[in-house]
Amino acid sequence: MTRARLEEILGRIRGVRIGVAGDYCLDAYWELDTGIRELSLETGKQTHGVRSQRYTPGGAGNVAANLTALGTGTVYAFGVLGPDLFGRELDALLRKRSIDTTGMVIQERDWETPVYAKPYSAGTEQERIDFGRWNTMQSDAALSGLIGSALPRLDALVVNQQLSPGIHSEGMIRALNRYAREHPGVPFILDARSMSTSFTGMILKLNANEAARLASGISPEEASAHGDEIRSHARLIGERCGRPVFVSRGHEGILLFDGNGFTDIPAIPLSGPIDPVGAGDATVSAIAATLASGGTLEEAGEMGNLAGAVTVKKVRETGTATPGELLAVARRGGIPG
Repeated sequence: MTRARLEEILGRIRGVRIGVAGDYCLDAYWELDTGIRELSLETGKQTHGVRSQRYTPGGAGNVAANLTALGTGTVYAFGVLGPDLFGRELDALLRKRSIDTTGMVIQERDWETPVYAKPYSAGTEQERIDFGRWNTMQSDAALSGLIGSALPRLDALVVNQQLSPGIHSEGMIRALNRYAREHPGVPFILDARSMSTSFTGMILKLNANEAARLASGISPEEASAHGDEIRSHARLIGERCGRPVFVSRGHEGILLFDGNGFTDIPAIPLSGPIDPVGAGDATVSAIAATLASGGTLEEAGEMGNLAGAVTVKKVRETGTATPGELLAVARRGGIPG
């Protein structure tokens, strides 16, 4: 892909409409004070003071945020929030990014807004504190209905599965699979952490370890793949689901299996410290936006590489990639004009 073609695709992305159905989470960063030791008067136990705090959308929220950063015309969020302060903050953060949140359902009972709270001490991340691990969907009818009503006006739908349990009840999965069959002209792009085999009719985006686990059925701890093994896994998964498969391989780039053959899409060379947190969200967002704008599968993979190369250089944040940043990386990576 030339830089001229990259600019053309970025221009087309400004006119597309993409939905993100998935597990919307909040990433919380708490910087702890290390210089003041203070005990609680009531318990006599050590307290931990928070010097600063910041919050960003995580999970499906980060996918939606990446789509808006890329310049996507309209991004629609479909998910569930709890009736709590974290849910209100996440909704506000999404709306601040001009993401349409009318597809977000507030579940009054049995749902805590999922939060990944990350305390930092002297610049080092401490043990994470998670909210929302025991959520239970009371009914999937409202959310699946909102997605179904929106599909006729969407150019693509990203299906995100971050949590288990999360929004993807059996009923929700059946509804999404049915929608994928009923709307063959709309690309459905699946990025699932542990439930890929439950979905049908969707383009898959996986990393190498996820592909190994999915193809061989081994545990995440045992999963690993290299070289020809990745190609074998991608072919098996692609033939099983009948849809293209993108496998991200870190510094080796992306492997695309389109149902007939493979395309190796080299990574952008990088140096210095990197932070892979959120890179997968940036990659799947770029793939979805490119396909929604009429780009080819190979161009989608190239865009995914560019977006990932931008975000991994943003240390200690779930970063996003803007059109200007993609163009800058393309120039540094030697992509011809």
